[in-house]
Amino acid sequence: MNIIIGLLPALLWGVGPLLASKIGGKAINQLVGAAYGQFLVGIVIYLFTRPQISFYDFLWPFLGGAAWSVAQLFQFMSFEKMNVSTAMPISTGLQLIEIPLAGVIFWGDWGSPEAKLLGFMSIGLLIIGTCFTSFKDGTVERPKMDYKSGLTLLIVGSFGYTACSVFPNITHVSGLVGLMPQTLGMGLGGLILGLFMQIKDKEKVLFTNFTLKSIIIGLAGGLGTLAYLTSLNLNGVANAFPLTQMNVVVSTIGGILILKERKNKKELTFTLLGLGLIIVAAVIIGGLSK
Repeated sequence: MNIIIGLLPALLWGVGPLLASKIGGKAINQLVGAAYGQFLVGIVIYLFTRPQISFYDFLWPFLGGAAWSVAQLFQFMSFEKMNVSTAMPISTGLQLIEIPLAGVIFWGDWGSPEAKLLGFMSIGLLIIGTCFTSFKDGTVERPKMDYKSGLTLLIVGSFGYTACSVFPNITHVSGLVGLMPQTLGMGLGGLILGLFMQIKDKEKVLFTNFTLKSIIIGLAGGLGTLAYLTSLNLNGVANAFPLTQMNVVVSTIGGILILKERKNKKELTFTLLGLGLIIVAAVIIGGLSK
């Protein structure tokens, strides 16, 4: 049962990109709806748990949530430039590189020479795995994709996701204490970006049909966060963290099977090999947190 709970975040976070593609609409609609859903989950959990929150315990998760809203917008925009099964492994790989490095630089993680060696070898595996998943056979004709723009969006957006994970650790806030401020930052960040785009494009964003449908993306993400907090208690960080990285398998394979994103045999082989390397690297990185 503990492992099943540990896999729930991967499932719930992994279906987000698939839901976004199925629901449709513009990236900003998907972001605002997802932000609404995350905020709803955060408020409900707060009302049931009522943790004591200091100013700084509120500030850093809130800023991390606001950074998430920018990152999520860029990720949804990247799906318009390249498909989900290509974008998600790149996004995950970038976060798996940046978040541990932030821990090494700011908190002295991977303190021993052996841990640093394993950690940087794992980052090498991540880079190779990410390159494998984005391999494209030039002999295959397919709808034109803007990989350069998509990759730029994913790289810039990855820093927002990293901030969302790293900022709460500045005050070592617990998950339940940081959840409401973080989801408030997500909701407010999404609302501000939605207002900006609504004024800029003179087109309704905040309560359109696509926006309201996209709330389900945020609800899935918020429930995934709750499942992750539960998994931390049941399985420990060293096991809970690697299990969440299975989300890249859910979104990538889902993109191929559910969204019918075309890959030939050679591309599929490289994708599966790349996913395997990403998962192995995530397990090694998770073990270094013991």
